[in-house]
Amino acid sequence: MRKLFLGLFAGTALFAAGTVVAAERSFTVVNVEYEGTKVWVPATLVVQKGDTVKIKLINNVKSDPNQHGFAIPEFKVAAVVDRGTPKTVEFIADKAGIFATSCQLHPAHVGGQLLVVDK
Repeated sequence: MRKLFLGLFAGTALFAAGTVVAAERSFTVVNVEYEGTKVWVPATLVVQKGDTVKIKLINNVKSDPNQHGFAIPEFKVAAVVDRGTPKTVEFIADKAGIFATSCQLHPAHVGGQLLVVDK
């Protein structure tokens, strides 16, 4: 009986060690203006494939326009963030790669990237 228990325990431990458990990754990303350029900071977010990603977006840009977008088209994320009113987006990072983040309202600025690592 003891050998059966130890065998089951060892098999379970090996199975658990070989699996990657998805996690929840939370970020706060702030839109700021620096020397006339508007950017989301931090500009690079790193998660693992399978993670649930929650991003709190804060638009702190004092100059016009008072709205900016945050989009990751590959994950169907597209939010409009009013100055002074935070917004949260959530999605599952179900594919690995490097994905552009941008402002869908003003594509000439506010770019970054999401790196989804497949482990």
